[in-house]
Amino acid sequence: MKTNKYNLGFTLIELMVAVTVFGLIAAFAIPSFNTWIQDSKTRTIAESLQNGIRLAQTEAVNKGRQVAFFVTNVQPSAVSVATSPGSNWGIRVVVPTQADANGYLQGAVLNGEGGSVVVNADVAEIRFNSIGRLVNSASLVNFNVSNAKGTRPLRVVVTSAGSVRMCDPAKIIATAADGC
Repeated sequence: MKTNKYNLGFTLIELMVAVTVFGLIAAFAIPSFNTWIQDSKTRTIAESLQNGIRLAQTEAVNKGRQVAFFVTNVQPSAVSVATSPGSNWGIRVVVPTQADANGYLQGAVLNGEGGSVVVNADVAEIRFNSIGRLVNSASLVNFNVSNAKGTRPLRVVVTSAGSVRMCDPAKIIATAADGC
């Protein structure tokens, strides 16, 4: 069978139909993709917060002294004022010794410039004692992470015994493992 050199490939009409179909699919997918990106950003910040709390707890046990975890709106440091809502977190030794220098251990900027994720806490600073338990709270402490551009808020919960977990406030714990 002999093929004609003009029958190899696509016609302009077939190409335009394919581009149009691809454009329609993209037009429907982009809004939900943007929401997915914002919800992923919320989860990343909630995980950073959870890891920071666990690090503060570990440092308290390792140092044998009280260590504070705090949220703030300024660059975290030894003298940063704890504020809620906050967009950053930090860890410091409550009563630093010479070995601790100024007492500041670590911190993180959660949002960067113009970020849309906010952390609202029941208390702006929590303290762990040398056995990893909360000192300044008799019950649960909630750190609510919300994103103005997303659809899924998350919560990091710290119990008085020192348990730290992330959960979804839209779900109840009786019916979902990730519920609050």
